[in-house]
Amino acid sequence: MNKTLIALTLLGGLSGCGLISTQGVYEEIRAQERAKAVGSGTAPGTPLPSYDQYQKERSVLSPEPR
Repeated sequence: MNKTLIALTLLGGLSGCGLISTQGVYEEIRAQERAKAVGSGTAPGTPLPSYDQYQKERSVLSPEPR
């Protein structure tokens, strides 16, 4: 019983690792940048673009696949 409970707990924890995506990481960075701008007395710089716009710009800059 104890081994089964530990195994199920580990499998449940590992399945949560798949929930982290590049879009989630990018959006978290955007949120942190906005939070920093709110607390400071300086004017905010150019905000980061949305993830979709970021992907479009990135695809234009990347070399063509062979």
